[in-house]
Amino acid sequence: MRISRRLVVFILSLVTVVAVSAQSAAMLQMASAELQKRGLSEAEVQTRLLEKGIDVNSISPADYPKYQSQVMSVINELEAEKKSSSSATPAATAPVVVVQTSVPAQGTPAQGTSASAQAAGSGIISASDIPVNTVAEAEAEASQRVIQAESADSPGRNIYGHSLFTDKTLDVFRTTDGAQAPDTYILGEGDEIHVSIFGSSQTEIQQRITSEGFIQPTGAAKIYLKGLTLAQARETVRNNLSSYYSFRPDQIAVTIVTARTLMVNIFGEVGVSGGFTISALNSAFNALAAAGGPTAIGSVRNIQIIRGNVTRSLDLYAFMQKPDGKVKLDLQNNDVIYVPVAKNIVTISGGVLRPMRYEMLQEEDLRTLIEYAGGLRSDVNYDFVQIERYVSGEKKLLEYTLSDVLSGATSIKPLNGDIIRLRSISKPMDKYVDIEGAVYYGGRYDLEKNSSLQALLSGAKPTFTAKTDFLFVERTRPDRTTEYLTIPFPGVNGNPDFTLQERDVVRVLELSEYRDIETISVNGQVRQPFTRNFALNDRMTISQAIEYAGGLKESVYPVAYIFRRDLKNPSKMDYISIDLDRDGKKQLQPGDRLNIYDNSTYTNMGEVSVLGAVKNTLKITFNQNLNIHDLLTMAGGFDVGAAYDRVEVFRLKISNTETPQMERITLRVDSLYNLVSPVDFQVSPYDHIVVRLTPDFNMGRTVQVSGRVRYPGIYALENNETKFSEVIEMAGGLLDDADPYGAQLFRSYRNRGYVSLNLKQAVTNRSSMRDNPIMMDQDVIDISRRENTVAIYSVGTRMSQYVAEGYTYTDSTASLYNSQNRKIIVYQGSRKASWYIRNYAGGFLKTADKNSLTVTYPNNQMVGTRHYIFGIRKYPQVKPGAAITMALSPDKIERQERDKEKIDWDAQLSKGLTTLISTISLIAIITKL
Repeated sequence: MRISRRLVVFILSLVTVVAVSAQSAAMLQMASAELQKRGLSEAEVQTRLLEKGIDVNSISPADYPKYQSQVMSVINELEAEKKSSSSATPAATAPVVVVQTSVPAQGTPAQGTSASAQAAGSGIISASDIPVNTVAEAEAEASQRVIQAESADSPGRNIYGHSLFTDKTLDVFRTTDGAQAPDTYILGEGDEIHVSIFGSSQTEIQQRITSEGFIQPTGAAKIYLKGLTLAQARETVRNNLSSYYSFRPDQIAVTIVTARTLMVNIFGEVGVSGGFTISALNSAFNALAAAGGPTAIGSVRNIQIIRGNVTRSLDLYAFMQKPDGKVKLDLQNNDVIYVPVAKNIVTISGGVLRPMRYEMLQEEDLRTLIEYAGGLRSDVNYDFVQIERYVSGEKKLLEYTLSDVLSGATSIKPLNGDIIRLRSISKPMDKYVDIEGAVYYGGRYDLEKNSSLQALLSGAKPTFTAKTDFLFVERTRPDRTTEYLTIPFPGVNGNPDFTLQERDVVRVLELSEYRDIETISVNGQVRQPFTRNFALNDRMTISQAIEYAGGLKESVYPVAYIFRRDLKNPSKMDYISIDLDRDGKKQLQPGDRLNIYDNSTYTNMGEVSVLGAVKNTLKITFNQNLNIHDLLTMAGGFDVGAAYDRVEVFRLKISNTETPQMERITLRVDSLYNLVSPVDFQVSPYDHIVVRLTPDFNMGRTVQVSGRVRYPGIYALENNETKFSEVIEMAGGLLDDADPYGAQLFRSYRNRGYVSLNLKQAVTNRSSMRDNPIMMDQDVIDISRRENTVAIYSVGTRMSQYVAEGYTYTDSTASLYNSQNRKIIVYQGSRKASWYIRNYAGGFLKTADKNSLTVTYPNNQMVGTRHYIFGIRKYPQVKPGAAITMALSPDKIERQERDKEKIDWDAQLSKGLTTLISTISLIAIITKL
């Protein structure tokens, strides 16, 4: 827990005298220790102080003595509550791991167990029965973590096998929780056995093995289990209880609820020496893990377990090479584990799978060491093995043939300090040739089977596009330069074969790389335009090209053009005119682009459009046979409300010499869309025909009324001047519980949204356009129920200082209307907003912007604070259902932060401590605490 600096100073000022800086680490530790000693946290103390009206952050150090008795009372009160809560909490039930098994049994009916026997099998274990970590165990675990970190930093420091104890592979079991007793587990005094019978006779038995080595279920004989394995104990329990209970073989389960604890002493080269209390489920290796494992020089081949006068050795390598259970790892109470210094440490590197340091026994040879190192790598050099050894006080290199060592012809026993090196084969492969390019099966080939060029080509198989008159051979010289040889293609036209050398690269060329290719393309008014590659000497007639492109379209223009690029000078372009009817035999050459054009491109037909009050807008190409009747009929006819005497035509007058002008012509048609006047009107290209609606036409305007009126629903507006109060009358008037400030008007017209209004004034001042607005189509009126509450938002108030721990206020504009940042109270009458803040929100913060205080009524009307000269403010009145909000003042926040930075805490602390109390008085206070 990290303590804030102000709370540190405050607590230390009241409980001790320390002549150090308020920022020192010593004060932080002392304050933290003082709280932890009492079982308290900073958050608890600070929250309780705020509940008592004490804000540490707002108290000057000089005023600390005034709060001494209150603060000490709060701390003592919290400490007493903690102790009371702890004494009332029931003891936790010990963790239990159940290993169920099916035991063959032949039982006869017998009487059931008594109530006391069933209670004994309830599975409840007292807290005193649970093994706890000793101080030595805690120190060992901490030391183990340090050893693990050191091992990670220097992986080559430890010998093979040490990592088993430092990489968290071994878990130390303090209780049965997290571990299952194996069938080979030997039972002893203190082991708690649980027997569950769920056959014709049903019972639960849970008893601890006594010092004499037995359990005795109620109404049954003693069952001796001490010294038996768990598997043997299951058989013994089954045989004994089959005389008292009736059950099938699959209806009995015998488990260990809680294993006994052992005291094991661990000495020698381990992380932490001493006595350890652990569960009997642990093996010798688990116990060593609890002690931090062997040190960097600790043996893993000669770990000794001393039990009375009997000593046996554990070889970790034997266990890791073949963990078949023959290695005895069990522990008994008061066993002693001793880890001696490793005597024979050998390092092996190079061509093995696990190069590192190993501990070797005197009788083991190099072949055994290679086996421990995981065996040889596939690239090891069997002609060489080197040993660096101290001989007569100086280093010497001894070299042998590895194959002789492996076959047993040469026997080498590694000595302490030996460094054994095996080499990998580093000679690169050179008996090969490569073939690339226009072949089907390119890549690398064996030189011995493909020493001739013809044999290599026979295997790689040149493609049909290969150039078969010559090829290239890239030959690497001894100085790593490359020689390029041009070789006639063997076997073609009697060309001789060619002998290849090591690392030759044969490159077969593509025939297309030696040809110049250009394209011929046909674009435009053909059915399938194309672009194709052609050799420079190839030709195609225009007729052939058009047929290849699927033929000409019907709308083709009779004149086409060839865009011909000069291949010797690509920036030069010729444009050749082609008559498609007469020039079909002319030839296209590579690089040509034939463009065929659309005949409609050269014709200006013009368009005519019909818009306005018609069912379907229309835009078609002009035709001289078109008339008004045809166009209006094509447009689907008139919409409801269309004005038959107001069909307007906007005609564009185009001149080759003057500015275009727009003319408007008004037409009248009958019900069949025939022209009435002017009778001589003719449609022209580019005419825009617009059908108007009759004046002030509408399909009926409606509004919706919901909420606290007698008859909510949809109402039609009688005219364009229908007002709000008239709609309320249509709805039967207001109900008695309608909120006079809670009317909301939502207007969809031009996306206006919510419109604020005063329901009381609208109904009272019916003739006022300001209070009683005119209704628009699709308006929605909602009259809310009178609400007798007021919402106060926390921003700018002291409300957040009195909130319980874990409840957070966010004083930001973005979350201003978050429901967690407000307080709802019962309406207290028509009072000023400042009265509500002082009486129900703790008052204003020093950083609050009082001029921004605003009251929002249920109808979304907002009333702000008026401020005058000399700091005089007129706060708004609060009505039922209103919300009170305000903002913080950035200037005040900045000024407060600046003032805080100017405080010299060392001087303030020294002055406060001097005036607080004498040293003798403080010592007396601490003594009483």
